[in-house]
Amino acid sequence: MINHVYIIRSDGTILFHKTYGSVKVDDSLVSVFLSAVSSFAGSLSEGEIKSVVTGRLKFCYTPGPGRYKDYLFVFCADEGDDDLGLRERLKRTRDSFVEDFGIQALGWDGRDVSTFDGFITSLEKILMGIIKIALVGFGGVGKTTMLNLMRGTDVPLDYNPTIAVDVKRLTGLSDRFEVIIWDFAGQERYTPLWTFLLRGTNIVLLVTDSTVENVMETKKVYLEIIREKQQERILHTVGIANKQDMPRAMKPKLIERLLGVPCYSMVAINPTFRDNLVSILSNAIDEWSRSVETQD
Repeated sequence: MINHVYIIRSDGTILFHKTYGSVKVDDSLVSVFLSAVSSFAGSLSEGEIKSVVTGRLKFCYTPGPGRYKDYLFVFCADEGDDDLGLRERLKRTRDSFVEDFGIQALGWDGRDVSTFDGFITSLEKILMGIIKIALVGFGGVGKTTMLNLMRGTDVPLDYNPTIAVDVKRLTGLSDRFEVIIWDFAGQERYTPLWTFLLRGTNIVLLVTDSTVENVMETKKVYLEIIREKQQERILHTVGIANKQDMPRAMKPKLIERLLGVPCYSMVAINPTFRDNLVSILSNAIDEWSRSVETQD
């Protein structure tokens, strides 16, 4: 998660600092780092975003645009946080601050930091505004078909394997969050990528085709990877018992006991299941959000 947000001038003066989470950072070390970064921020291209890992922390930073180039926008996040999500939120943070407080920043005398307290509301909407959902499971279990079902697009009847990962935005699932869903390729040759692609994930939809063989292999392979990630961050996992229309399909309750996660019935090729799937996702988002608020 993002632990600290900084906005600083090229002379090292901090205009804005907001702390989130419980990770403590040595202020003196941060000050040295920020001063060093701000000194060469002018050499960065407009819109360029850089990140550097030190210890268990990741610093992601970008200069302001145009006449705001002497201002540096910095996130201090957990080392395992997803770069794509951090960069997207940092860009939105920069653009929002410049739009709402840019003129005040240019004329600021360096004394009263409360001048920028009004930015906190906008910032928190940005930081809490993106949630990453990962569709995880072996090839052929119906992940991409489920993605099409969520989006209300035509459901393909032929199997076309996903190459590496497909990323889409979903609307209508939450009033609080912008939802990004990652459809992971399930073929064995992509196994080395699974741990990397799960970085920054908030919710996992663990999809099975409801056969005994697939459920047991899913338990053996995927649950171990997911449990490793749960040690790093709050990760809410939901099981999807797809292909319940097939003769050999195991019941969701049995799959739930085997996997140890809540499990729901699904027939992804049937458009009438869309409302069920949207409800499952919306509930998962609400449960994840409550878990984060409880931890904080």
